[in-house]
Amino acid sequence: MLIKLAYLFSGQGGKIQPIDPQIYQDNIDFRHVFQRAFIESGTDYWQMWQDGDQRLSETKIAQPAIFALSTAFYQAINKQLPKAAALVGLSLGEYSALTAGQSIDWDIAFKLISNRGELMQDASEKFPGSMAAVMSSDIDLIEKSCRKASESTGLKAVPANYNFPKQTVIGGDRRAVSKAVEILKDAGVSRIVPLAVSGAFHTPLMEWANQTFVKKLSQVPFQQSTVPVISNTSGRTFELDNMQELLSRQMIQATRFTDCLSRLNEMGVTDVIELGPGHSLVSFAKKTLKLHGYYAVNDLDSLNKAVYELSASREDS
Repeated sequence: MLIKLAYLFSGQGGKIQPIDPQIYQDNIDFRHVFQRAFIESGTDYWQMWQDGDQRLSETKIAQPAIFALSTAFYQAINKQLPKAAALVGLSLGEYSALTAGQSIDWDIAFKLISNRGELMQDASEKFPGSMAAVMSSDIDLIEKSCRKASESTGLKAVPANYNFPKQTVIGGDRRAVSKAVEILKDAGVSRIVPLAVSGAFHTPLMEWANQTFVKKLSQVPFQQSTVPVISNTSGRTFELDNMQELLSRQMIQATRFTDCLSRLNEMGVTDVIELGPGHSLVSFAKKTLKLHGYYAVNDLDSLNKAVYELSASREDS
C-alpha cells in the first residue's frame, strides 16, 4: 500500500518515566540533538530523561526537555522512512513540528521554547488556575457551561483543548472551572477528570505570559515549511504569512487537535507516529481515524518497530 505518513509531536503533560539509554548510545543523530541542547542551556536534559527525573514535570524544564526529546526522535527516524505528508504538534509540540518542517531553526526554537516554559510557569504562579477533561461529545453543552460558570462567578472558564470528539479539556480560574464542572454534572455528564497541571494553559490566564512571548515571536525569521504543518489554532496548514499570527494566539486560545486530525483524514494520511514522552496523540488518533498504523516512539525498541513495520508495508505495496 502507498504510505502517507504524519508525525505527531507530543505536548506537555505525559507521564514521566525513565528512558532506556540505548538509543542515545546507538544513534548519533539522536545524541547530537541533546548535545546541542546542553551547549545552548548548560542543562543535561538527556540525563533527566534517562533518570525519569521528576523535575521534568515543572513547566520551565518540561518544555525545552520535551522539545529536545521529540526533535531528537525525529532526527533519528525520519531518514529511514518515506517523507512525511504532514506534521502536527500539540501545544509546545507545534514548535517541534515547525522545526522538523524547517520553518524555524532548531537553536532559535529551543530558545523560544525555553522562554515560553519560564513565562508560562511564572503566569501559572501569578494567576493560579485548573483544568479538567470532560468526556462528552456535546461540545455545545461544554461551551455553554463554561459561559454560565464565567457569568456566575465573574471569573474565566473556557474550553482549552478540543482533543478529539469525545474529550474536551476546560480550564481557567479554579472557582470558575469548579462551577463549570458542577453545571456539567447537573446536565448529566458523568465523566469529568481533574488534571494534574501547574496552570490553566491555553486560556486567558496566560495573557500576561503571552504579551511578553509575542515580542519574542516578532523577531523570529520564519521560513515556509518543507512539509505541511497543521496549526492547532486554525486546524489548517501554516503558511509563511500566518505563522507569527497563529503562534501569537496559541498560548491563550484553545488547541483544536480534533480539527488537525480531520485535516489529516482529508489529506489521506495512512499512518501516524507520535514522537515524544507520551502516547496521548496516538490515542486521540485511534479514537478518531481509521488508519493502517499507529505508533508511539519513545525509545529505541518502539522506533525500530515503527521503522520495520512501515518499511515492510512499503515493500508489500
